[in-house]
Amino acid sequence: MAVVESAVVDTRGVILDAAVSEMTRVGLRKLSLVEVAKVAGVARQTVYRYFRDRDELIAAVVSRDVDATLADARAVLEGVDDLREALRIGIATVLRSAREHPMLDAMLASEPAVVITFLSSPLSPVLRVARPVLEELVAIRLPTVPVGRMRIFADVVARILVSYTVMPPDQPVDQIAATLADVFIDGLAP
Repeated sequence: MAVVESAVVDTRGVILDAAVSEMTRVGLRKLSLVEVAKVAGVARQTVYRYFRDRDELIAAVVSRDVDATLADARAVLEGVDDLREALRIGIATVLRSAREHPMLDAMLASEPAVVITFLSSPLSPVLRVARPVLEELVAIRLPTVPVGRMRIFADVVARILVSYTVMPPDQPVDQIAATLADVFIDGLAP
């Protein structure tokens, strides 16, 4: 049974890798599940078995990248107890990852409006995945913050990170991260 499950995960991963390749090459508007299937070396029906449509495939690609970035951020935050420092490190990790992402760069260069709309949508996989991670970050390091305030904080931080990802300022990442961490923590205080 484990062999079958790993084959399923591998096929999905191959399709996602092919989608990244195609998204980098042609962008979001021209992304075709038929072309993704060709690049992946699988039948078109196989792609449709995993993804209902193009939007679901795009969301899966973005979610996988966000999950990997957030896993990297969690790893570097291990043992960092101070919330301000944890935010600074986490924000720097996320922004650095975004600035070094070839698919994001290609899509922002070719179709920025589509990327911005997709990433800032209420259904954005970025916001959906990032908010709980940010809530956890605060809850662990500052357990006295009321849940409602923590949720608003997580939503604001996630939205600002998306904004800084799609429209990065000229300042160095570490400087931006330190400034944002200060602003966020000072705003979180009662």
